Amino acid sequence: MHTMTDPEDNWLWIIGPGAIGRLLAASLMEARQRELCEHETSALPRVLLLGRQAMAGQAVVLDMTTPESPTFSVKLNYSTIDTLQDSPPRKPSAIWLTTKAHGVPGVWQQLAPHITPETPVTCWQNGLSAQPWLAERHANLLCASTTEGAWLPAETGANATPDADSTADEFQHLGVQHAGRGHTWLGAWQSDGDGDGDGEPDSQSHQAALVQCDWLRAAGFACEQTPDIQTRLWHKLAINAAINPLVARYRIRNGQLRDRPFAPMVRQAVEEISAVLDSEGIPAPRGGWQALVEQVIRATANNRASMLQDVLAGRPTEVEAILGPLRRTAARHGLALPLLDDLYCQLSTPQR
Repeated sequence: MHTMTDPEDNWLWIIGPGAIGRLLAASLMEARQRELCEHETSALPRVLLLGRQAMAGQAVVLDMTTPESPTFSVKLNYSTIDTLQDSPPRKPSAIWLTTKAHGVPGVWQQLAPHITPETPVTCWQNGLSAQPWLAERHANLLCASTTEGAWLPAETGANATPDADSTADEFQHLGVQHAGRGHTWLGAWQSDGDGDGDGEPDSQSHQAALVQCDWLRAAGFACEQTPDIQTRLWHKLAINAAINPLVARYRIRNGQLRDRPFAPMVRQAVEEISAVLDSEGIPAPRGGWQALVEQVIRATANNRASMLQDVLAGRPTEVEAILGPLRRTAARHGLALPLLDDLYCQLSTPQR
């Protein structure tokens, strides 16, 4: 395993306790605890989960249900991002931003004063709006593209949870359903002028990507480092654009897209998306766009897509981050997107 810091000082800040943030935090902490039990040491980082909502106390318990149905619980440190101003915790070895794309600028304003330019920051956002924005403000930027499926069940509230340090404290329980296993790609963002002239990222970002891939694999995720994360992000954008707006518009799970009347809509969405990406010179995946989208729908059949979760909760969606880049690119090339434009307009209107 590639080592980056002494384990005692190895802290990972995960900012955004939504579905993907909880999935990553729970999986990493469970793997860390398992390694400590088996080997009395672990190269995996301690996790600090940062959000906007105050919890009862300085710790939470994450209850995660796996795709195979077993559930496990882990305790980890939690804090609100506002507390960074008053009493910043131990400096992080790395930061994972798992907020929604539209939340990145606000989070960055609070986060930037407390980290150095060398701190690896990894974007986990859907779409392609947060990444280029942050790349202009932070040099050591990594990006992740994942097809892991996760959604949030109803919260269980605060329960008494005995542990080695306390037998009576109450901790807020946060749930997460790992709905489908997928694949994760991680790599350094390549801005103009980055690298050594051959398309290779600088050694600092490359090393950070290797370390974080090790973390993810140890936590049970299929993960690989890539020197061309932008292409992977376009591929993820294509998947998101073909699935998320449709399931959010019709309030269905991913697997229902295989049935009528939705299957023809998926085919039309893929045709519109592939035309845009072809015009932009984005290489198609092996087997083609349609096969890739169908594979993800099968793998995440029981998943409630993040955009659907936002619609059901009455929150703003990531429709701009997901469909916006496709619409702007289509306009540049004179392409019509009748279905995607209609979905964009409907999901941009406040949902009931």
